Amino acid sequence: MNPTGVTRKVRNDGSSNRAVIRGPGGKSSPVLPRIRWDKPFYVATMLSGMTALLLILWIGYQLYSVSAPTRHQFGWGMLTNSQWDVPREIYGALPEIYGSIASALLALVIAVPLAVACAVFLTQFAPRWLAGPVAFFLDLLAAVPSIIFGLWGFLVLCPFMQNHVSPWLADHFGTVPIFAGPPVFENVLDAGLILALMVLPFITAVTREVLNSMPPGYTEASMGLGATKWETIRSTLLPASTGGIVGAAMLGLGRAVGETMAVVMVIGNYMHVNLSLLQPGSSMPSLLANQFNEAQDDLMQRSALLEVALILFVFTFLLNAAARLIIRLTVKTGTKKEPSDFGQAVHHYTTLAGRYGIRAVVALLVVLQVVSDIRNKGPYWIFGPIEALTFLYIGIRFLARRLEGTPYWGRFRAANDVVMRTVAGLAALVACIGLFLVLAFVTKNGLPGLNLSLFTHDPRPAGMPGGGLRPAILGTIMLVAIASTIGIPVGILGGIFLSEYPESKLGFPFRFAADVLNGIPSVVIGLFAYAAFVLPFKQFSALAGGAALAIMMIPTVIRVTDEMMRLVPQGLREASLGLGASRMQTTLRVVLPAARKGVVTGLLLAIARISGETAPLLFTAFGSQQVTTNVREPVSSLTLKIYEYASSSADDWVAQAWSGALVLVLMILVISILARLATRNRMVRT
Repeated sequence: MNPTGVTRKVRNDGSSNRAVIRGPGGKSSPVLPRIRWDKPFYVATMLSGMTALLLILWIGYQLYSVSAPTRHQFGWGMLTNSQWDVPREIYGALPEIYGSIASALLALVIAVPLAVACAVFLTQFAPRWLAGPVAFFLDLLAAVPSIIFGLWGFLVLCPFMQNHVSPWLADHFGTVPIFAGPPVFENVLDAGLILALMVLPFITAVTREVLNSMPPGYTEASMGLGATKWETIRSTLLPASTGGIVGAAMLGLGRAVGETMAVVMVIGNYMHVNLSLLQPGSSMPSLLANQFNEAQDDLMQRSALLEVALILFVFTFLLNAAARLIIRLTVKTGTKKEPSDFGQAVHHYTTLAGRYGIRAVVALLVVLQVVSDIRNKGPYWIFGPIEALTFLYIGIRFLARRLEGTPYWGRFRAANDVVMRTVAGLAALVACIGLFLVLAFVTKNGLPGLNLSLFTHDPRPAGMPGGGLRPAILGTIMLVAIASTIGIPVGILGGIFLSEYPESKLGFPFRFAADVLNGIPSVVIGLFAYAAFVLPFKQFSALAGGAALAIMMIPTVIRVTDEMMRLVPQGLREASLGLGASRMQTTLRVVLPAARKGVVTGLLLAIARISGETAPLLFTAFGSQQVTTNVREPVSSLTLKIYEYASSSADDWVAQAWSGALVLVLMILVISILARLATRNRMVRT
């Protein structure tokens, strides 16, 4: 008797043609015969997996070719010239390059310590019942659209900083160049704070994964020798994960440099180099967003803007590629027990750079502040805040040296452990408060204007009551539908290739390209779509906007599909193949359905991301005041309308901007929460 209930029909030549599964009552359910679609299926998935790599090459080539006029005229002058004079056709992007790097580095100075402390708290200190909700809350922070951060920063953060924080910084640290001059309402410091809040959850998530990848033997061996929990983290886990943390910081830097809408609304858009963080500045993405409309009929100005986009593309590409390589080479994973010799060398040098680089920067800033205080305050320099913190740090280190080996040494170590647990917990609390403040202000200001007319009426001129956002809401749905139609099939097929053909040598470059493409700034993708889809047809359209969003969607879908399908047990594949199913049938009828919930979760997250994008639509969809169903015409979106209304001086338009922001946040948060819950439930059952 056959206990499996499976019989196999055999040809005269002995080859297996099909399998028959005997179900209840002896009825047979034939598995489809082996067909000759495996080869075409392999080619289709390979081409889809190659999409990310081809898109990167296409973006670089397209931006390089359309920016040729200014490059031929100015050469390297775009990088070194600080003058941007449109009437005289003189273009230099040095102030924007400086502003992008300065605001991004400031964001890292704020975000990286908080992110590392949050990751340490979630992985080492927090109980499971608390770590899950806090991590979930931080992940929601990453889902808040950039335009929402910009709106909150312009209407809430900038006034608070101008009235309370910036004057104090100017009074106490004004002798240092980076805090010199009277503070201005919109400045580089505000941009850095907004960027820090935006990259914090991303750096935290990567650092958390790096710490979780550390072998448990590290912690057990250290604590077995008598070290406290914090001593184990400081002396063992953090040094061993420095390479991954540096990679996470570089990924955060790439995202911060390429951020557009939030920076446009708070940086001041002043096109001159100014060392002070309290003064207005400019950035490459803000320059592109602000001057794009006026450059439509000016070939040289348009070429200059596209060359700035090319500079931003190259810069962020190099940052993301280097960061991904560092993480891959230095972090142990389930399939790579030990880094290679080259990876160990990379880890060694990144550790040295991270450790001594941070110390050198901190020491330089302290020395500059002390010298400046001595010169301006005379004998009272010792009472400055930086000096007080320096003396406190030196005193604690001196006390630790004196207590070592004494009966009080154990109490000091225990107290230090409690203090650092508290600091890590406070860091996680600060991060969560950031999300709470954004959501609270959006809810408070948007709820009064949330009514039926907002969804059913068209926009009206400023000052006329009763207007709504119907074209923007319907336009958002249209753009997401176009992007999903293009991005979902390509992304799923690409993910299938990466997960189901692991023997292919193309897996690593395709996976790496998807990760790098995922970090390319949205404003660069928008300008690429403008050059590729708008200029040739001489018309803005919903189709061009949807294509730009699809480019952003494809790498996310590829990587999520890849990860989810690799979680399916190998035994299911072997059982299906053993029953006579082809590889394509096994993939589409067994593996993909088994990973369905995880894949759908990834699709929801990708849709949530593109729903909140603004920058690509500035250059492609462009916006419209009427409802349209023609994909070849310009179309509005919620993000475009929020940006337009928030920048106006009309109170009713600003109120509608808040209401539109609330609608957008609720939509994206609901999608994100459903996706996270689906993933959590799946993993619990697994």
